[in-house]
Amino acid sequence: MDHVLIFILLGIGFLSFVPVISLNKNGENKKYGCLKYLINLGFFWTILILLERLSGNMTVVYITHILGYPIKFLLVSFMVCTIFNYIEKPMPKLIVFILGLITVVEVILAVTNIDNQFLIQIIPSQMNSFTDLYAAEKGSLFIYHLIISYLVLVIGIGYLFYFLSKHKGVRQYKSITQTMAISIVIVLLFNLSQLLFIQINADLTYISLVVVSYALYRIIYMKDMVFNIRTSGRSEILSNMREMYIITDSNYHVIEISNLLITKYNIDEAEYTGKILDKLIKKLEEYISFYKEYTAETEADSNKDHFHLRDKKFKLLGMNDYGYIILLYDETKVFGLLRDLNRLSNFDNMTGLNNRNYIENKLNKLEEEIDLGIISLDLNGLKVNNDYLGHERGDFLLKSLANKIKTVMSDYDNKDIARIGGDEFVIVLYHTDEKTLQKIKSNILKACDDPDLEKFVSVSIGTAFSRKDTNVFQLLQEADASMYEMKKTTSKAYSESIVEYVKKKDKFIR
Repeated sequence: MDHVLIFILLGIGFLSFVPVISLNKNGENKKYGCLKYLINLGFFWTILILLERLSGNMTVVYITHILGYPIKFLLVSFMVCTIFNYIEKPMPKLIVFILGLITVVEVILAVTNIDNQFLIQIIPSQMNSFTDLYAAEKGSLFIYHLIISYLVLVIGIGYLFYFLSKHKGVRQYKSITQTMAISIVIVLLFNLSQLLFIQINADLTYISLVVVSYALYRIIYMKDMVFNIRTSGRSEILSNMREMYIITDSNYHVIEISNLLITKYNIDEAEYTGKILDKLIKKLEEYISFYKEYTAETEADSNKDHFHLRDKKFKLLGMNDYGYIILLYDETKVFGLLRDLNRLSNFDNMTGLNNRNYIENKLNKLEEEIDLGIISLDLNGLKVNNDYLGHERGDFLLKSLANKIKTVMSDYDNKDIARIGGDEFVIVLYHTDEKTLQKIKSNILKACDDPDLEKFVSVSIGTAFSRKDTNVFQLLQEADASMYEMKKTTSKAYSESIVEYVKKKDKFIR
């Protein structure tokens, strides 16, 4: 049994030593201040246990053992302090004062135990070996020492649970809460077992507290993704990236936001750290339009910045957990160029209407439709105006007709208007009726009419309406046929009047 106990103590001693190197190497972060003290104190206790086992001087054995009592309380206090550090909340000064005062009392009781025996009822002269310490009766204040230690730990856990209830979305806090809750159970079971059932030449509280301290080290330090990123040098690399980024854990809870993103869009990092990524994205959508592919049919959010989102899973060395880095590629300039190209390929520069390419793409996506209306328009006399009065006159008539169509159609939704040829225009109305088509035709003709030939715009108009499922291109042919019937009478008369007007006035119409 003694050999097994020695191996256990050696293992626990090694466990207390492992975190010391890492924490003292990278322990400048205030978030790990109390954890550093906790780990170092645990290792110091290991050294005292080693002296207790190896020394032949009973006074040294006695002192190293009795100092374990204030060390127990200090370890519990540093555990509570570690909790406050981790959730980045300052410990109340009153609690710090009380814990400091109790620690002083614990040290005084330990140092004066030879005289008053309040903690353990034995003195060095009564000892033959360290085993006598573990067989000795407990002092009158020992039970209060235990109760106060547990009470401090319970208060710390209670506060942590209260804090967690206010931050339910933060996964990292859940891990430490579970660990601390398990810690109380472990320490309590070990102490009760040694008090009531197990007679053993070792302090089980030492074993339990070192194990718990190591567990906290693993959760708070080794598993802290932010710390790993910063201390590995990756943070400096990320901060110098051209792209903005967001780092999340495996459940898409925000861990870090790039300084560029924070500065450009005035983001409060503390408000979103630990929260689900969607909350941050929703905030950013006030300034940014996120997209996966460019859609040429819409210019929505053209006043916003445009970013392409890509996320990539990553895992840091020495961590079982993983996270995601979300890269935000600023494509605002590219999107602007694409939008300009879209306008060139889908819009008519002269009239500001859509062009033939645009309307054909729209119509190709339509199958057989009902309640679909087509209005075909052709500007009469464009050639004769160009020939007799110059292309400026022709341009004037095209722009004038386009503006009149826009004015009339401004009262209607669910439409597409396009210039599809030199003098040809088309209007497509969705979810309409035949009566509406005739009304629009009448209003356009009325808007184009003027007794002054210089202002008069002659146009031929044909309509077609799908009362049942009809192919859209067949409907377009019907509208064209209707338009050409009107053109037979209107175009020739208008052209003749222009020729007569020019000869009579002998001037250009501007």
